[in-house]
Amino acid sequence: MNRLMLALRAFWQALTDPEQADRIRLAIEAPKAEGPDLRILALLQRDGRLIDFLQEEIGPYSDEQIGAAVRDIHKGCRSALAEYLTIAPVLDRQEGDPVTIPTDFDPAAVRLLGKVSGAGPFDGVLKHHGWRVTAAKLPAIPPARDGTSVLAPAEVEIS
Repeated sequence: MNRLMLALRAFWQALTDPEQADRIRLAIEAPKAEGPDLRILALLQRDGRLIDFLQEEIGPYSDEQIGAAVRDIHKGCRSALAEYLTIAPVLDRQEGDPVTIPTDFDPAAVRLLGKVSGAGPFDGVLKHHGWRVTAAKLPAIPPARDGTSVLAPAEVEIS
């Protein structure tokens, strides 16, 4: 409990020091432009307009309209993933197959569901094989002048 109190006190002091507070606020508010997660998101927006679709309120549209839009989004996003990432299943099995997960499994690669008890090994049924990136060749995103990350630039047509 003493460590927690010391950590909270140090955090509070950092927050009340104006210079430290500005650094913390900038770190929280401005994600780094070079992060691979943002580069992937920018590619999915550029090639499939994924962010546009997810930000759109789709309630007023019919299922047919949504289906037509999703076809183009799927095509663009799938193309971007294939071009920039090599993706493979975590477990190379079919959904529904029985699997045995060893005691020393990687919890970042396998999530156990249901009634989990004991130390393993664990016998179960594969619900989803998972995905892992085995190679990536992501282009850089240039940072904006204000230091933030621009996932997709505004587009302005000049006449």
